[in-house]
Amino acid sequence: MATLDLAFYALAANPVGGLLAAIPFAMLKLHYPAWRAVALGVPLAYVQVLVIDGGWTLLARLPAWNRFLERRRSPRVERLMAARGGFWITFLATPFVGPWLIMAFMRYARIGQQRVALPILAALAVTAAGLAVACLLIPALFVR
Repeated sequence: MATLDLAFYALAANPVGGLLAAIPFAMLKLHYPAWRAVALGVPLAYVQVLVIDGGWTLLARLPAWNRFLERRRSPRVERLMAARGGFWITFLATPFVGPWLIMAFMRYARIGQQRVALPILAALAVTAAGLAVACLLIPALFVR
């Protein structure tokens, strides 16, 4: 059973599939209760954000990386994220494009993790909870 638990952890932290694969796997295959699947899945999915943020910080130490970014920066992106709608844009985009890509986009726009942590975590929690509810209700539709 420990090997399957590791598979759940790897699925949840994986940028391809992520919670969309991990929550049903945890609930339908491993028989985790919904609260456990969500409580473990959300922080594991957030690991993607930490990896991108840490990697970006390491790359930012390289002058060549900074020159590369400066040639491609757009003030339009920074203005978009400086608007009051930054929370909702981040919240709504996270489930569709993934937390890792949101964090990479934010770092490109010179926005730190502390500013986007709440909308990303909230989006991951809502997504995970929705998947957990679906995993509880959908199988019940097929049982007579």
